Amino acid sequence: MKKTLKVTGIVVGSILLLILIVNIGFTLWLKYQLPDYIKNKTPYAITYKTLNVEILSGSISADDILIKSKNPNDKKVLAIDGFVDGLNVSRLGIIDLIKNKKINTNSIRLTNPRLKIRLAQKKTKDSVKEPMPFFIRNIDITKGNIDVINPDDLKAFSAKNLNLEIKNLSLNDNPNELPFALDSYKITAKDFFAKISDVYTINSSDVKTNNGQLEINDFELKSILDFKDWEKSFTKQKSLFSIKSKKISFNDLVFDKAKLNLKNAQFINPEFVIQNRDAKIIKPKNTKKNGIDLNFANIDIKNGTLSMLKSNGEKSLSLAKFDANVKEFLMDDETSKNKLPFKFKDYKIVGNTFFYDSGKYYNLSLSSFNMSSQSIDLMNFKMIPKMSRAEFVRTIPMEDDQFNISANRIQLSGVDWTFEKELDLHLKSAKLHNVDANIFRSKIPKDNPKEKLLYSKVLRNIKFPLVVDNLSLINSKLVYEEDKPDNNGPGKVFFTNFNLNVKNLNSNKKKGTNTKVPIVINCNFMGVSPMKVNWNFDTSDLRDNFTIGGYINDLPANDINPFIKPYMNITATGTITSLDYNFKGNNDIMNGKFKITHKDLKVALIDKDTKEKKKFLSGVANLFVKKDSQKFPESVDIYVERNKERSFFNFYWKGIEDGLKKTLLIIKI
Repeated sequence: MKKTLKVTGIVVGSILLLILIVNIGFTLWLKYQLPDYIKNKTPYAITYKTLNVEILSGSISADDILIKSKNPNDKKVLAIDGFVDGLNVSRLGIIDLIKNKKINTNSIRLTNPRLKIRLAQKKTKDSVKEPMPFFIRNIDITKGNIDVINPDDLKAFSAKNLNLEIKNLSLNDNPNELPFALDSYKITAKDFFAKISDVYTINSSDVKTNNGQLEINDFELKSILDFKDWEKSFTKQKSLFSIKSKKISFNDLVFDKAKLNLKNAQFINPEFVIQNRDAKIIKPKNTKKNGIDLNFANIDIKNGTLSMLKSNGEKSLSLAKFDANVKEFLMDDETSKNKLPFKFKDYKIVGNTFFYDSGKYYNLSLSSFNMSSQSIDLMNFKMIPKMSRAEFVRTIPMEDDQFNISANRIQLSGVDWTFEKELDLHLKSAKLHNVDANIFRSKIPKDNPKEKLLYSKVLRNIKFPLVVDNLSLINSKLVYEEDKPDNNGPGKVFFTNFNLNVKNLNSNKKKGTNTKVPIVINCNFMGVSPMKVNWNFDTSDLRDNFTIGGYINDLPANDINPFIKPYMNITATGTITSLDYNFKGNNDIMNGKFKITHKDLKVALIDKDTKEKKKFLSGVANLFVKKDSQKFPESVDIYVERNKERSFFNFYWKGIEDGLKKTLLIIKI
């Protein structure tokens, strides 16, 4: 037994002695031969004050290291010029480095590095060699001043007074994921700059971490190219971005190879600018999802501005000031399958002075808005034509409406929407206050032969589930003007103190929804006469049946002259004390009852060509005008066939017109 222990002790002692001799020998080799090796075998001239190597622990340390490239003009080789006060490498696999040419170390620490680095040119395919495997788990840089430039002498990275600590770093070769992952980091730096792609750079006056929070001051993301050059060089990209922010901060930033998580991101005074190309981007089919999952617990934007520009630099959208908050934003493999490739739990956006260029004919604007996942509140909405009426008529290829619409306030409440396979929108209430809508149509352009659908079919053709429980227009004004080329002047009808209520507005796409749509209107016709309308249809009715009825009281006949003169070549005086009607129809015909009572009513017939009063025929007509309406039947039957190239309201007016003709005159003159 004693002999065995003695032999074992001798063997172990011999091994330890051998390791010690090798360690001393390798240290002596490094001390006396490494300078010659560096001088003859590397592209760098390196000097140092001290160098210590421990084979057992794999530790290397050196002080006062001076490094210079032997041939700084050779852009095929990485160029380094600078000084490092101290270098410490721990647990370096020295045998692995010598035998397998693989760098595998636990940590590297650089003290006060002052380095200028020029990256090497990319190698051609024929000359590319497999890069040396490189594994460094922990990095520590103290008081660094580092500048990195590309082979074209453009800056790639720079930082002053850089202090960086990275724990458990791992690199990743998957191009669809983050290039690295790490457990934790700490950083402070001044005048930080980095080129992050072939298009974008970021810079900041100050970067620091404090108790797990990263703060970036005077942040800027911008393009290194102007828009014209970017548009030519990056044809598959739709938009060019720039972001400035006085301060950006966030907590618990986690880099995983396939995930980027953070909490409580905050942007202070950010300026977002997006410039879009005009040409559409054709997306390749069967594109793979980007492998990075984004999970942001809370995002805050304070006092931000937003501008979207056309390719010529003109604004297509702008927001002078806004605050925003988004909670639990998530974009991952599951959400990427939906039409909206992300989801969130809640959001709120408050903004002022919104502008949107909606195309060739209109601009939209808001003075302010307040939006959340449950409600939307818009103030001073305006939809303003870009052209005068004359310019609009000259521009349109065929007959169309020009709108000029404003609303003091638009309130949407009880908003419930999803956007997975398709949009699904449900509103409990929509209120539009003090709407002022002017609709103008000229009959000078040629007719538009396209069929005008009834509203039940318009709603039914919406491709997604839409339900609005209650829609109201409150204390509004509607004006419709139609300009005819026969010099009779524009036909004009308007409604003041207009109040409308619609229930169950729906697209007939959701099971269990009441598809019957009742509409009630109370207003003043032509600004003076009380008017009420009851209108009903059912979006599930494929024949598009509807009913519409109502009354107008105490209407001065002069007030309907702007409306009946262009269409009937008649003017009237006196008073229409009541006008009642009750129609029903479908996409083909409309019929029903029409009744009018009046007092001291007289008519004048107008010559269609000369626009002068036909005195004789007017006199004859007034012999047959029902001056005392009580002597005639209470109502007349109307019947009209629908011109499907005209709107529902044209169809509706034709019924009123038929009733007026049959009640104002006994015979057709």
